[in-house]
Amino acid sequence: MPLHAEGTGTLGEYAAEHGAVAHSRSKSRDDPLSVLDEEDRIFANEDLLRIDHVPDQNKIVGRNNQIETVARRLKPTITGGTGKGTLLLGKSGSGKTLVTRYVSREVVGRGLENDVRIGRAVIDCAQRRSEVQTVIHLAKSLNEPEKTGITIPHSGIATGAYYDRLWSVIDELYDAIIVVLDEIDRLAPPDDVENVPPEEADDSKLLMQLSRAGEENDVDASITVIGISNDLKYGDRLDTRVESSFSPDEIVFPAYDANQLGDILERRRDAYRENVLTDDVIPLCSAFSAQEHGDARRAIDLFRLAGEVARDNDAAQVTESHVRVANDDAEVTRIQDLIRGCPTQAKIAIAALATMDEFSERSAFKATEMYRVYRAFAEAIDANVLGKKRITDQLREYETLKIINMTRTSDGYREGTYLQLSLLDDSSLLLQTIGLDERCANIPIDGRMRQHIVSIVGS
Repeated sequence: MPLHAEGTGTLGEYAAEHGAVAHSRSKSRDDPLSVLDEEDRIFANEDLLRIDHVPDQNKIVGRNNQIETVARRLKPTITGGTGKGTLLLGKSGSGKTLVTRYVSREVVGRGLENDVRIGRAVIDCAQRRSEVQTVIHLAKSLNEPEKTGITIPHSGIATGAYYDRLWSVIDELYDAIIVVLDEIDRLAPPDDVENVPPEEADDSKLLMQLSRAGEENDVDASITVIGISNDLKYGDRLDTRVESSFSPDEIVFPAYDANQLGDILERRRDAYRENVLTDDVIPLCSAFSAQEHGDARRAIDLFRLAGEVARDNDAAQVTESHVRVANDDAEVTRIQDLIRGCPTQAKIAIAALATMDEFSERSAFKATEMYRVYRAFAEAIDANVLGKKRITDQLREYETLKIINMTRTSDGYREGTYLQLSLLDDSSLLLQTIGLDERCANIPIDGRMRQHIVSIVGS
């Protein structure tokens, strides 16, 4: 539904009116709690389809080389030594986190056999978004306060004090530590700083502290860091001092093809009861996910959602139609998850592009046009206005996530070459989702703002 609806004054009101949620499939029951007593006719072990489930090696497809390489990097920790700093690079759903969780779990077990106390912490940097938040979560993950007597407050002390408590926890409890920084590239510089030197970026500061803990803070336990990023060029962003101390090897994970995705799902077929899946379910789940650049996470999630659709409809089997409904719902969830993790400045810029798409007959826009709308939105909610280059650089991340398409084009001699932007996802759904953000909800999309946008991009 377009944004032209009468009475829509802000993005938040639009989101509330149109409801950016996947549609419910459950039918009403006389006793809604009866589901607690019913036998699940679809799933035998739904936990096998959880995203955070780490299977045995025989269920990990096409990643033997990567498993072996990561194992070699972590092998020294089994005897209390320091492993090799490593960057795992590849598209989302290519097995980076799965392989790291699997190998590090095995290494911790081998360490116990040698009476070596190995601590392991897997931190999702996309959820932390700053150096201090990451250090707090890292310290909490490793701490056993009943043994150390150390508390890790949520706030109220300096960043250096958090590091001091982290070092104390590590030395008190462990001989070696494995730190996994998932989506480390999401530790972005603050939005209100125009040109942050690489050494001042939060990821660089964190890696510097972890890689030099023994040298500068007299930490006796060894610390091995693995960074995971969807950005294949992430290593190029690191400060030279970090490269010297962290000195990471890079391991690239290729995307899965449709056959490999099918194999991954076949190895998790026992999540379902016997004879529940029709023959076309796994091939269709694999095909849909192969279109999303071989994302195994999406394939497994879609495989699970199809079963949920069938169960909610009291079906006896999971069929192709259930996969197609689940795929539609998964697309809504995918956009919500991606946008929810965006920094505020990126949300404002995406909202600008999406409103341009809604208000005009055009589907592609110059970066200068997008920036003028972005600026109007940012000023309207008293957000700091970043420079045009900074904003377009932020949007490049969402090009790799296939939300935005960015191409360099030319209109001949009149204006020469320019950057052109267009959406790859539904503009209305993007706007609904961004409207759920507390700050972006106040972006005005009233008649005056609509006229301003029309004046920029044309009717």
